Amino acid sequence: MAKPLIVGRKEFAKIYNVAPTAVSDRWIPAGIVSYEDAVIVSGKPYWPGGLAVDFALPPGSRGRQLDEALLAQLEEEQHATVRPMKKGELPPLVGLQEYAALFGVSQHVASNTRNRGGGMLPAEDYVLGGSPVWLLSTVLEGAEHTMTQSRGGVWQLQEDVAAALSEGRYDGPGSAISARGKAAAGGS
Repeated sequence: MAKPLIVGRKEFAKIYNVAPTAVSDRWIPAGIVSYEDAVIVSGKPYWPGGLAVDFALPPGSRGRQLDEALLAQLEEEQHATVRPMKKGELPPLVGLQEYAALFGVSQHVASNTRNRGGGMLPAEDYVLGGSPVWLLSTVLEGAEHTMTQSRGGVWQLQEDVAAALSEGRYDGPGSAISARGKAAAGGS
């Protein structure tokens, strides 16, 4: 299966040699890039790699210049073989919030299980901005193992959540942008 290039805010900023805050503090408010073009996973936006690459201005012009070496490095790190242009071309993705919903446990339990290691959860397919992200197919392929490894059978696959994620209609925990900075603190 072809693995898509996916960028979060930090990866987007990295391939353009700008501060990670440039995406959320300048590009989003100015309408240069939009959350509408991103998939939201565990409250964070992730854009298709092809869209991020096409974001570059023509070589030699002022402003957003793509660093081809950093792009190649990112593609190698992700083992990405395709650059999708639209969020609809991305496979269903799962972060820790969706993982918890998929198995009927708290996000805290899912996070601790992942951080503890031990092989109960499959290795993440991506680490974007420091956050683990799995392809839904990876999670479902490892679901039986995850359930048999859980103490007392606490982790149980929620078929309705799996279907919602698969069909692009998931609206549970993690499906909306998390407020950050002044917005999270109630400031203006």
